[in-house]
Amino acid sequence: MKKIIAFALSFVLVLTFSVSMLTVSAADYNCKIDTHSRNVYVENLDTGIVVYEENSTEKVPPASLTKIMTYIVVVDSIPDLVNTKVTVTAEALSDLDPASSVMGLANYIGQEFSVLDLLYGLMLPSGNDAALVLANYIGDGVVGNFVDMMNRKAGQLGCSSTHFVNPHGLYDSNHYSTAFDLATMTKYAYQKPYFDEITSTPSYKVIGMSEILENTNYMINPYYTMYYYDYAHGGKTGYTDEAGKCLVSTAKKDDYNYLCVTLGAPYSFAEDVNYAMIDSYHLYDWAFNNISYVELLSETEVVDTLAVEFVWGNEFVDAVPQGGMSALLPNDYDKSLVTTNVDLPEYVSAPIEMDEVLGTISVYYNNELVGTTNLISKEEIKRDQSNYLMHRFIGFVVNNVIWLTIVFIIVVAFVVVKINANRNKKKRQARYRYR
Repeated sequence: MKKIIAFALSFVLVLTFSVSMLTVSAADYNCKIDTHSRNVYVENLDTGIVVYEENSTEKVPPASLTKIMTYIVVVDSIPDLVNTKVTVTAEALSDLDPASSVMGLANYIGQEFSVLDLLYGLMLPSGNDAALVLANYIGDGVVGNFVDMMNRKAGQLGCSSTHFVNPHGLYDSNHYSTAFDLATMTKYAYQKPYFDEITSTPSYKVIGMSEILENTNYMINPYYTMYYYDYAHGGKTGYTDEAGKCLVSTAKKDDYNYLCVTLGAPYSFAEDVNYAMIDSYHLYDWAFNNISYVELLSETEVVDTLAVEFVWGNEFVDAVPQGGMSALLPNDYDKSLVTTNVDLPEYVSAPIEMDEVLGTISVYYNNELVGTTNLISKEEIKRDQSNYLMHRFIGFVVNNVIWLTIVFIIVVAFVVVKINANRNKKKRQARYRYR
C-alpha cells in the first residue's frame, strides 16, 4: 500500500511541475492555524492552488533544505547512481564542520561508496559530509564549481529569489531562498530518480558502514509519536540557529495531495520541540478536513446559446462545460462569492462537430481564479452547402466592393471609349463616301 501511495504521489508531483498548472495566490480558505513558523507555503498539488501562505517570498536562510538542490544537481550530473563510485578523501572533508549533521564519512577516508548511498546520507541524516564529497567529485575537486551549477539550475527553474554559497546549507549571509522557491525545487526534485524513494524512507543501512542512517523527518516515522502523521509521505528537514527549524514535506489523503513548506520555526534545546513539524502536521490536518472539491459547473449545464451560420433557418448550438468543473474550496464556502467569466464568440460557423471547443469559462472565488475549462458543443450541426456558397459569394462581394467598383468603372469607361471610337469612325467613313 505504501508503494502505491508513493507512486501516486510521485506521479502527481511530476504532473504538477511538468504541465502548465493553475497557480494562484491563496484565496480565502479561512485558515485559522496559529503557526510558529515565520514562512509558510501550502499548495494543493492536484491543482497547483496555494491554499495558505505567509511570507512565502521572503528571502531567508534555507539551512539543509539546500540539499534538495544539491540532490538535483548530483542526479542531473551522474546517469548511473548505483554503479558510480566515489572515494571519500580528506581533502573533500577539509571544510567540514565536525559539529554539524553528518552521515559519518570521516571514519571512512579512502573508502568508496555509490552515489546512491551518498544520496541517502545526504537526505536522511542530512549529511554535510555527503554534500561535500559529492560536490567535490562533480566539481572536479572544486566545490565552488558545483555551487555554480546549483545557482544555474535555480535560475533555470525560475527560483529568482534563491542564491547558494555552499552545497549543505550552513549559514552565510549570501545563502538564501524562499518558501515558494523551495516548493518549486521540491516539485522538480520529485521528477528525479530515487528522490521519492529516499525521502520517504525512515532508515537505511549502507553496506560497508556500521552506522544506520535515520531520516530526520519524524513525520514519517511512527516511533516519533509527537510528530508522526499517518498521511505524511516524504520531505527534507533543516536547522541552523539563524534559519530556525525548517521542513519541506508532502502528504496524501484520499484523492488530495499537498506540499507544505515551513521555515523559521523557533527552537530551543531546552524545550526540544520541532515546531516546523508541528505546524506542518496541523496545516495538513486543516487542509484535509476543511477543503474539498465542489462541483461548480455540471457537464450538462448550458452556459450560453450561440447562433450558427451557413445553415438555413434559425439554428443555435448550446455551449456546455467540458466534463463539468469542480474547484477546491472551503467546505463552508460562500456561494455568493463564486463568479464566472465566459469567453465565447457572438456566433459560430457550421459544420460543428460533437464536443467541438467553442470557447472557455473561468470560475473565480472571492475574485481569485480557481478553475478554467473549455465550453463545447454537445451536438453535431452540418453545413448547408448552397447557403455556404451564397454567403461566400456575398462575402466576396462585400469584402471586395472597392476593387469590384474600380473594375466596373474601368470596364464601363472602356466600353464608352470603344462606342465613341466606333461612332467617330462611322462619321469619318460617311464623310468620305459623300465627297
